[in-house]
Amino acid sequence: MAGLGALASGSAAAIGTGAFSSVEAERDVTVEVGGDNSAYLGLEAERDDIISDDGGDGQLSLDLGSQTTKEGGDGFNQDAETEIDGVFKIINQGTETVFAGFSGNPDDYLPFAGIEPTAEPIAGVELEVQNSTNVEGDIIDGAELEPGDSTLVDVTVDTLNEDPEEESGEVVIGALVEDY
Repeated sequence: MAGLGALASGSAAAIGTGAFSSVEAERDVTVEVGGDNSAYLGLEAERDDIISDDGGDGQLSLDLGSQTTKEGGDGFNQDAETEIDGVFKIINQGTETVFAGFSGNPDDYLPFAGIEPTAEPIAGVELEVQNSTNVEGDIIDGAELEPGDSTLVDVTVDTLNEDPEEESGEVVIGALVEDY
């Protein structure tokens, strides 16, 4: 009986353990990119008077101050802070709970650099996600969104402390899963 056991273990060693030192395989990868309204992290215009999604590139464009109201208003008050609530919506169209907000500087974007509740695309203009939640000890501070949930983004124009110039800026909107 002892000889049979020794024979079985010896033959397993001769056959091998299935381990290997390297392997190379070629596979196809397909990535599909959606427009802002149909991607996993969707963006939807809420205030048609200052934001549009009708550009050919499928991105939202925020236009502050170039509109004239039917009552004669034109631009923002000087020496004031003007808050515009609910300009656009961030929607979790994926399958996992995420924290959504603004991620890094568009010029120096680093993946997974963190999520912040605010962004300042140009001096004197701040965007902020509503319902921000900080995950203590982590680099996540954004709106927690279950699949199908959304949050609104507010805009503040500060002409009291800043002098916003007529210029353009960009923001990176991102989402992280808490257990990244």
